[in-house]
Amino acid sequence: MAFWELRQYEIRPGKMDEWLEFMQDVIIPFQVKQGMVIAGSFRGEEDDSVYVWIRRF
Repeated sequence: MAFWELRQYEIRPGKMDEWLEFMQDVIIPFQVKQGMVIAGSFRGEEDDSVYVWIRRF
């Protein structure tokens, strides 16, 4: 049985690009190496301070 997790973060103003780079270069590769499946990773559609990702264990 899989466990799905949806995480939502509020990113400080002006830091979204830095956050996205950190997630893509460090966090997501680490998570994948641990056997997790990243089903989605995206910024908010209407609120630029929102970052959302979905992962499966």
